[in-house]
Amino acid sequence: MREADDPADWVAQPAGRENWSETPYVERDVDTELSGLLLHGGFVLLLGESAAGKSRTAYEAVRRALPAHAWVRPFARSSIGVAVEAALACAPSVLWLDDLENYLGPDGLTVSHVHHLLGNPRTVVLVATIRSEEYRRYDTHEGSRLTGADRDLWRAERAVIARATVVRVQRLWSPAELRRARVLAPSRRIGVALQACDRFGIAESLSCGPELVNLWRDAWACGAHPRGAAVVTAVVDCRRAGLRRPVPVEWARRAHEAYLAARGGECLRPESFEEAEAWACRTVRATSSLLSRSADPAALTCFDYLLGSDGLEPVPDHLWETLLPLVQGEEAYDIGLVAHGELRLRHALVALNRAQQDQVPGADFALALVIGDSGHPRQAIDLLRAQARGRVVPLSVRRQVAHFQGTAGDYVAAARAFRDLVHEMTPTLGADHPDALAARHEAAYYTGECGHTSTAVAELTALVADRQRVLGADHHQTLATRRSMAWFQGKGGQLDLAIGELSGLLVESRTILGTRDPHTLAVRSALAQFQGEAGDWERAARDLADIADDRQAILGPGHPHTLATRHQLALALAHSGDHEGARTLLSALLSDMTSHLAPDHPHLTAARISHAALH
Repeated sequence: MREADDPADWVAQPAGRENWSETPYVERDVDTELSGLLLHGGFVLLLGESAAGKSRTAYEAVRRALPAHAWVRPFARSSIGVAVEAALACAPSVLWLDDLENYLGPDGLTVSHVHHLLGNPRTVVLVATIRSEEYRRYDTHEGSRLTGADRDLWRAERAVIARATVVRVQRLWSPAELRRARVLAPSRRIGVALQACDRFGIAESLSCGPELVNLWRDAWACGAHPRGAAVVTAVVDCRRAGLRRPVPVEWARRAHEAYLAARGGECLRPESFEEAEAWACRTVRATSSLLSRSADPAALTCFDYLLGSDGLEPVPDHLWETLLPLVQGEEAYDIGLVAHGELRLRHALVALNRAQQDQVPGADFALALVIGDSGHPRQAIDLLRAQARGRVVPLSVRRQVAHFQGTAGDYVAAARAFRDLVHEMTPTLGADHPDALAARHEAAYYTGECGHTSTAVAELTALVADRQRVLGADHHQTLATRRSMAWFQGKGGQLDLAIGELSGLLVESRTILGTRDPHTLAVRSALAQFQGEAGDWERAARDLADIADDRQAILGPGHPHTLATRHQLALALAHSGDHEGARTLLSALLSDMTSHLAPDHPHLTAARISHAALH
């Protein structure tokens, strides 16, 4: 360890590492605790926001506490197995995993690896860092959003993180840390950072994070560096789409053009690509750069501080379309899971098909879920059952089969299946386990869809109280249960009660989840439906037209929710007296539904009935 003095060997994120040797290290409040943990051995994980100083703190602590240990670092997720064996072979050693998230997933670090490494805790010490944004993906609230393969993978990765002792490195420095920094203020860089310590952390300022974000935003101006800004945006969005490795320069050359065109193209008087790349890789105050060339000089890495910038737009379709033909295997799987989580089902299908063809573990299960969510639930059921044939069917598979039975319109079978799951889960997991609560929600929901609305309202009302107690009033699943409760109140004829509940819920959802969240859109849709049924069909039609546009922009034109909203809109037009508009919309809708949905999908069947009634 004492010989590993080149920061470029240590840090996955290049920002500022070139200046470590020039910038005095300021003792952090966690140093004493961290040194003790390292001497004791085990798995130590430094957690903090981007540019909080995690890597520098770990670097100094490891070299201080374990100077004679051998040092092992894998350069890719696929080499984790080799790195584990190397760490054991040359023990006592440190296995160093900067940006731990890059080493989790298929063929990555597993609980078995951790057990293997830590069998003798004084032999191998596992040291890792992780950004707060990535760490938050593994809390219970985030996991409760996931289903199927996504959830199984999340659990496996979370089990790894759960073995670590977490040390938090704060972005904003404590008074004691600032006092120690002021002693070193003659260092020009620390003196400059201290001037902004009321708004930014010292390490954040040392890495020039806020300055770089402003540089990126200002570069879009006409005649500034608009092509450079487009290249940076393309590389950032490749990472946000799930690509873990550096972006080849040629990919960036291809991907950035659509970003530039969307902002004005040649009207912005863009520089050449070579000038754009040089600008993006130029360091600010000899510290950090927006992009950096990786160990492969023909590839680019973005400064991860940019990933948490305020106001980032969703990754656009053109980036997915450019990226997907260029990846395969595990990269396609990673990108497919991100696309599915972002409800970009068309892109998830392409990515997971490729991952399945490359026999990535778990890809067949994830692909079945995307096929079902895309409007082919019975095909998904067949795929899931085929995958489970000849072995005990896991709860995750049974849960998904039940869900797709409901999506396919077989409400009785879905309600029965979820009630069976509740009875099995409750004694083993506990009544308050998120999976048991989720199964209760689905059982009540499909009971309501069977026509037993009063039973559904009673069960969902009880579930709201339990979810508020276990998860909190602001949790998205608590909000979803309230939405379902209001839905069946309205379906049962209690329109005023449902409208009042949904109106209040819409305000909360916009505040807590945002205007683009699918739950918020679902609340708007239900509210418009009941306002129409209460007699104001013209208002309902206006609202549903807006919701249809929003769902198309967020989910895509072929998503079942988008198509269902267009059907709602056609019915609202008919009720308000615009029969010609309704007929025109239904004719186009039937064509689109036929292209995207299974022939027996309930949405398509309902649209055919409506079309026949209006003709």
